[in-house]
Amino acid sequence: MIQVLNRAFDILELIARDPERVVSLTEIADGLQLNHATCANIIKTMVQRNYIEQIGHKKGYRLGPMAYFISGNFSYKRDLVNAARKPMEEMTAATNENSLLAIMRDNKRICLFEVMGSHDLQVRTSLEKEVYNTATGRLLLAYLNPAEQTAFAEKYGLPDQKLWPEVTSIESLRQALDQIREAGVAVQKTNAYIFGLAVPIWKDSKVVASLGLFLPEMRYAGRETEILNQMKKTAQKINETLNPISRGINHSR
Repeated sequence: MIQVLNRAFDILELIARDPERVVSLTEIADGLQLNHATCANIIKTMVQRNYIEQIGHKKGYRLGPMAYFISGNFSYKRDLVNAARKPMEEMTAATNENSLLAIMRDNKRICLFEVMGSHDLQVRTSLEKEVYNTATGRLLLAYLNPAEQTAFAEKYGLPDQKLWPEVTSIESLRQALDQIREAGVAVQKTNAYIFGLAVPIWKDSKVVASLGLFLPEMRYAGRETEILNQMKKTAQKINETLNPISRGINHSR
């Protein structure tokens, strides 16, 4: 029996008793009769893997997105998911293509909610991927301020040249992100001939998530305008639910 795994599951189960409550390190360690340093090291790994999330510096912990996703439970960030669920289902029904709602954590794009189309040929995406390797991640990075973008690049490095050939420096990264922000949409074509598109989701004048749609190139060619219009229409519906006072203001460019 591997002791560290038992301890990790004990920590997860303790926090899961009340998923929305923030639990301190002291409360976790004392509740499980663990050495505080040992407990902190285990939690650090669990935070890095997004099974637990830290709420500010020394403010405590609660369940992270991966703890929800592995069970198919989309209650993480419930306000976003609830606002997006019906519009996304309608968009997928109209386009018959897969859609997702995503946020950014560190250098990862994390899927909050996904709706699948009914084509026999399906494009699958991971619940968690590198920010640079997705249209949704690139869009979220584009809406950070310049200082945050620079800090991100300095901490996590630049994208692999095969992944994003146009980006060779922090300056060219910022230029690419400026173009995404100006257009209000990110478009990525992978080496596997998959197109990913993303548009912003706004709340209180801030981009809090990205709405993505991904499909094979053969189903994208000739439908570019139709798909983008559907995405912008869907994003606007979500924005209106999240921002009822400013309803009618179109954030999309």
